[in-house]
Amino acid sequence: MNTKKLLSIFIIFAVLTCTLIAVGCTEADNGNDIVDTEKEEENIVSPDEIIDIEWQWSGLIETEPASQSVVPDPENYTLTLRSDGTYSIKADCNIGSGSYKLEGNNLTLAPGPITLAYCGPDSLDSQYLSLLSNVTNVSMDDDQLVLGIGENGDRMLFVKGEVAED
Repeated sequence: MNTKKLLSIFIIFAVLTCTLIAVGCTEADNGNDIVDTEKEEENIVSPDEIIDIEWQWSGLIETEPASQSVVPDPENYTLTLRSDGTYSIKADCNIGSGSYKLEGNNLTLAPGPITLAYCGPDSLDSQYLSLLSNVTNVSMDDDQLVLGIGENGDRMLFVKGEVAED
């Protein structure tokens, strides 16, 4: 009889312990979600910070495999977002334009007309254009424009060039 009583008490204790652990974990996760949401809201890029500036591609951070590369001639790879929802680019010896959509920190660059000249074997024009076609988000890190690429966390880094002319 004592064995049954002890077993019953043990089972009740185990169920209560598991319930308390589950409730504790759930509350901690919800608290983290609130903090993460607040951080995202604080870091929303203002269009005034990024529009009508000639941004020069200065580097690429890739996650798989982990690497960071520097663009040798940033002034040859530019991006300018205009207030009318269009953008213009320079991809080495090619130029182009298109439209973009900015919602919060989500950024989509729609393709548009572009010249397709061969810029030479050392040009990064093809890589640059490919990366731009996969932009998903935008952020600012100090004075650098950071464009998120795809789902894996790759990032294009841009430095400020000149204020863009109309």
